[in-house]
Amino acid sequence: MSDKQKEYKACWQQAVDAAEKELEQIYSQFIQCDYELQKENSQNKNEQEIRDQDQNERYGLDNNSDGEEDQQDQIGQQSNIATSTTKEDFVVNQEIKRELIREVPFKDEILYIYRINYQNGDIYEGELLNDLKDGLGTYYYENGEKYDGLFSDDLIHGYGKYYFIGGHKYEGDWYQGEKSGMGILDFSTGDRYIGEFYKDAFDGDGTLEYKNGDVFKGKWKKGKKNGNGEMRYKDKRIVIGEWIDDELQQF
Repeated sequence: MSDKQKEYKACWQQAVDAAEKELEQIYSQFIQCDYELQKENSQNKNEQEIRDQDQNERYGLDNNSDGEEDQQDQIGQQSNIATSTTKEDFVVNQEIKRELIREVPFKDEILYIYRINYQNGDIYEGELLNDLKDGLGTYYYENGEKYDGLFSDDLIHGYGKYYFIGGHKYEGDWYQGEKSGMGILDFSTGDRYIGEFYKDAFDGDGTLEYKNGDVFKGKWKKGKKNGNGEMRYKDKRIVIGEWIDDELQQF
């Protein structure tokens, strides 16, 4: 790994640490709210009130299930957001113009930055190796999307940021043109996922923070909750259990 790649890896790790610290602060607030709620409930010993409270909690859980289904419909459509250009597109996209636009001193070497115009309207600005996109660069898609980060053997590969036309933004690891590894995906809806990806989908350990204040932390597989997890709702309720294909399993 070059010194330049190590520096970008270090910057990425700082971003991940900051995001995880932010989520820990949110969890601390949840815990404090839970304590205050328990303290308040302990003062009400009336059996009827407890029975009413149970009914309200069941009603609230049912209502929230509907809301969660709506969330999952939305997230299910977005969790596997892919880039506009596939691996095959990179290969067949014909180059029509290439020019050296600047030379950048970097430690003991000179980085040569090129601009390449493609037949379909895309533009690449960055480093090349053996006439292939390799190193740091920016790819401007004709449809308005943009990728800024590392390339290898003509493909998006390594750390980088991708700005989607729908307003979503991904920052993290890539493997041969796909989101794979650790990343942060900010949706245009205000939801945010921090965790592991595989083949452009949530996969592994991850935390999804919904815009409405709900937070899920647990296991994912192919873009869906699969495995042990913890759901903390904005109304201070906590559900810990096992999910299969986004469905909470009954005990």
